[in-house]
Amino acid sequence: MRRTMQKVKGEQAAFVSHATREHGSKETVRKKLVSAYTKAARDRRSQERWTLKIPARFRIQGKEASGITHDLSPTGLRVISDTKLSLATPLAMQFRFGGETCYAQVAGQVVFCRKLGNDAHAKYEIGIKFSAIREWEQRILNSAAQVLKEDSLTRDNSFLTIQVSEDNLAREAANLSAEAVEVHPDESCRGFKRGGKLTPHPAWILELRQNMEPTWNAILNSKLIQEVSAGTLSLRQIRAWLLQLYPFIETFPKWIALNISKTQDPMSRGFLIDNVRVEKRHAEQWVYMAEGFGVKRDDLYTVKPLPEVDALTHWLWSINTQGTLAEAVAATNYAIEGITKDIAILILKGLPLYEGVHGIHLERKAYWWLETHAKYDDLHPQQALEIIKLYATSKELQNKVTFVTRRSLEYLLMAFETCYTQFQPQGSAAVAHGV
Repeated sequence: MRRTMQKVKGEQAAFVSHATREHGSKETVRKKLVSAYTKAARDRRSQERWTLKIPARFRIQGKEASGITHDLSPTGLRVISDTKLSLATPLAMQFRFGGETCYAQVAGQVVFCRKLGNDAHAKYEIGIKFSAIREWEQRILNSAAQVLKEDSLTRDNSFLTIQVSEDNLAREAANLSAEAVEVHPDESCRGFKRGGKLTPHPAWILELRQNMEPTWNAILNSKLIQEVSAGTLSLRQIRAWLLQLYPFIETFPKWIALNISKTQDPMSRGFLIDNVRVEKRHAEQWVYMAEGFGVKRDDLYTVKPLPEVDALTHWLWSINTQGTLAEAVAATNYAIEGITKDIAILILKGLPLYEGVHGIHLERKAYWWLETHAKYDDLHPQQALEIIKLYATSKELQNKVTFVTRRSLEYLLMAFETCYTQFQPQGSAAVAHGV
């Protein structure tokens, strides 16, 4: 091995020496090599781009601006707009192809913004690089681009919504590494022990809790949760639940990150940034749990959720991009994270009962997602309530918060019931743990 490496190094040195004699100094050779490589990479990227011209709508701190997409590639896109965006501005994008028929939700950031012309009305060309785009998301975009080329009706009914935040803390959250780390649940709790003291609840918070209680109890008493807690839910149903909910789990941190720029105080900002850091690990922990039940990673990454399940993800996209901070935190951090603790506790009771059934083997890390949420999610909803009380200062906004809190639970209940009813074991031979 050592002789091979010495030979390679010798050949490299000889090449540089020869190139130096032919073309000049080593620095000149280096610049020519870099230039050639850069040109090749640029040419390769240009060949991978598809022309894509659909309307784009920018949302910037409550205001809107228009634009049009120029082209799309596997790693990003270019948009032409009247709006100038700063380098590294974090973006959350929702593509809608053919009206209501197909969605794609992608995060990214600005890599360049060039003015097209010198006059006062010149537009800007904005380069956007996708952040941690999954293979299945790329497939959706690639397929959609091909359809748009051939189908003018679909093209005419497509558009792109871009949520923009120029807040530095939002940028920090958007740039968090997408690489999931194997972390024990105890480590996931760090960073959430700080913060201000909890304040007494006003009367409207008590009314909010009473309003959400029926749906909360309906989720915990649903057949899916009760049967998995008892270890009697069929493998077909539990695998479907793990598959169908994965896109929701994977995108959850993105919704939280969208709200950082809406904050006006350090307590709320710190909570949301810490929350994003922790939540970004949970998708991988969900994968470990799914793998324990025999679900393949590729199936998780390419699953197409049923409409009733996908509605939950679209609801959170809508409320976190268009709602106020109080509404978004109520729908996401208070409602969803709050009920998740109780769900995790119930499921943890039944998970060991599946060990050895039809070859199921649940390693230690298969329990991480449940243990993590069962342990710390008693703190997250309380911190979320402090943000809600701080920002929901009018009766109108308090009523909206009450509504979105219950609506999130209603969508979650619908997703659970759909997974249970649509994937019941078929035939009279179906029994507990049926496949």
